[in-house]
Amino acid sequence: MKFYKLHGAGNDFIFFTGNKAFPRDIMTRLCDRNLGIGADGVIIIGKSRGEYDFTMRYFNSDGSAAGFCANGGRCAVRLASELNYFEGFRCEFKAGDGVHTAEILKDGRIKLQMKMPERYAEGIKFKGIEGEFYFLNTGVEHVVGYVKDIRKVEVEKLGPIIRNDRIFSGGTNVDFVQKTGDSTLNIRTYERGVEAETKACGTGITAAGWLDMTLSGDQKDRNITTSGNSELTVSVIKNELFLTGPAELVFEGKIDI
Repeated sequence: MKFYKLHGAGNDFIFFTGNKAFPRDIMTRLCDRNLGIGADGVIIIGKSRGEYDFTMRYFNSDGSAAGFCANGGRCAVRLASELNYFEGFRCEFKAGDGVHTAEILKDGRIKLQMKMPERYAEGIKFKGIEGEFYFLNTGVEHVVGYVKDIRKVEVEKLGPIIRNDRIFSGGTNVDFVQKTGDSTLNIRTYERGVEAETKACGTGITAAGWLDMTLSGDQKDRNITTSGNSELTVSVIKNELFLTGPAELVFEGKIDI
């Protein structure tokens, strides 16, 4: 079976095309970095015969389905363009959280329209963890907390505590953010479904950028640096939310499943 391997800012994915469906244990094995291809998730895209250019289904590395993945979404746009699912530089596709538009920019980065949060919760505290946190949804759930020195945060220790807190019925992703300037942030994310820190999380970056704009009342673009040292941009244009960043095809191959 043919597959494609892509990454967005170090967040990597295995892609299949068509209407394929796999059991959870198969997807877990595919994502295993020792026993399989290795990835943070599996994405299935299919050319649409309806009003969209293509559809996207996303699965975490543990095989669980998720509404959306922004880094994966940009990668889906890159692959869909390579496969001629749409013409030109603009497209529209449907994912689990709804419809997204995207544009391939002249520099190769992809500008992806994101779900605008309707609200956010503040003042959330967790036992044994310093500071207050915020909760919002940018396609999937995220808890965001500001820290003084992101290099010192024990993401693999604190992330699971917050991710599995009983106040979240389905768990949550966890983002630790350090403000480095008026419009610059550093971020590290513990991802639900991967159950580990990842190099980047697009919906988390979007959550951090939008939240920082909202709390400060300043809607200048936010340039956000990931733990993998990639920079992505969150912007609000005419009341629409966008995430701009890289998406690269790494290789393609065949595998027996």
